[in-house]
Amino acid sequence: MATPQPGATAWLSDIGRLRSENQDACCEFRDASGAQLLVVADGMGGHQGGATASRLAIETVGEIFRGAPRGGAAMLRQSLETANARVYETAGRQVDLLGMGTTCVALLFTPDGAAWVAHVGDSRAYRLREGRIEALTADHSAVAELVRRGVLSPEEGAVHPRRNELLRSIGVEPSVEVDLIEVDARPGDRFLLCTDGLSGVVEDAEIGRLLASAAPARAVRQLVDAANARGGPDNVTVMVALREAGSAMGRSAPAARPAGRPALSWIGWLLAAALVALVVLRGLA
Repeated sequence: MATPQPGATAWLSDIGRLRSENQDACCEFRDASGAQLLVVADGMGGHQGGATASRLAIETVGEIFRGAPRGGAAMLRQSLETANARVYETAGRQVDLLGMGTTCVALLFTPDGAAWVAHVGDSRAYRLREGRIEALTADHSAVAELVRRGVLSPEEGAVHPRRNELLRSIGVEPSVEVDLIEVDARPGDRFLLCTDGLSGVVEDAEIGRLLASAAPARAVRQLVDAANARGGPDNVTVMVALREAGSAMGRSAPAARPAGRPALSWIGWLLAAALVALVVLRGLA
C-alpha cells in the first residue's frame, strides 16, 4: 500500500483484497510555472503487462508535461496519444507484453486558472462542490454506452457481467481517441481521480460523502477502506486535490465542456451494437 501524501493533494494505491499484484499507477507532476498535473492509470494484460502499461503511460504523460512549458489542452491530449503509441510499440517488441493496455485519466491545472481533464477507459474524474459530487468523465465501456442509450438501466449496468469490457484503452491499438474536457475549478472544490476499483464498488453518493469529510490525506484512506470493505475485488487507486484560496483561479470555464470529443471508433460501435443484440436476444429467450 502506498503512503497517503500530505497537503492539498494526496494519493493512495492499494492492491485490494483479491488481486495478487497492484497494476495501478499514479503520479503528480508540477512545474516552475505553477502548473499541476495528476495522472491515474489502471493496467491490464497479464501478470507483467498491466503493471508495465500503466507505469509507461504515467511516465510518458509526465515526460510530455515537463517538456511543454505552459502547455494546456493540446499538450494534455498529445500526452495521452503519445502514451498510447509507446505502450503499443513496447507491446509489439516483447512477446510477454503483447496485448497489454491501460486506462488513463489526467487532471491539469494551468497557471492561468484553467483546468482540463483528459481520459481513455473507465478510470474516472469527479468534482465535489458545496457537497455535490459530479462525474466529469464518461466511461468508455460497452455497458456504459448501453446505459447512456437507455438500453440498460444504471442499476442493470452496475451488475452486468460484461461491465468491465472497454471500448477504448491506451496501447491496445495504434491510435486512440482521447476525451478532453475543460472544467470549472474554484477555491474549495475537491477533485478526485480514481480507478474502477473504487467507482465499481462504491456508489457516487458515498464517494462524495467521504471526499467531503476530511483533509485529502485522510479522505484517500477512507475511500480505499470503503472499497476494501466491499470486498476489494480490484486494485484501487485514488488521488484527491483540494483547490485552496491561494490557487490560481484566473478564469472560469463551463462546468464540464467537451473539447472536440470524438464519436466512438467503428470498433467501439461494433462492440456496442453486438452487446445490444445480445441483451435483446436474451430478453426474448
